Amino acid sequence: MSNIIGIIIGLVLVVLGLVLLVAWWSMFTKALMAIIPLLLLLIGAGVLAYFISEMKSRQEIMEQKSPSQEKPAE
Repeated sequence: MSNIIGIIIGLVLVVLGLVLLVAWWSMFTKALMAIIPLLLLLIGAGVLAYFISEMKSRQEIMEQKSPSQEKPAE
């Protein structure tokens, strides 16, 4: 019985969402126009931070692998 109630509630919410999306289409597009630039900024900053961190890690690994240029003390 609870599965049927869940399906009915889901269908009502989908229909209500579609009706409101059509009724408020102009506000929906304005919200997208406001959100997309912010998302691009945040995603771009995250990508930059990730790849800069990867470059630093790779450089540290290469420094550890390469033999030192100094001669051992005698």
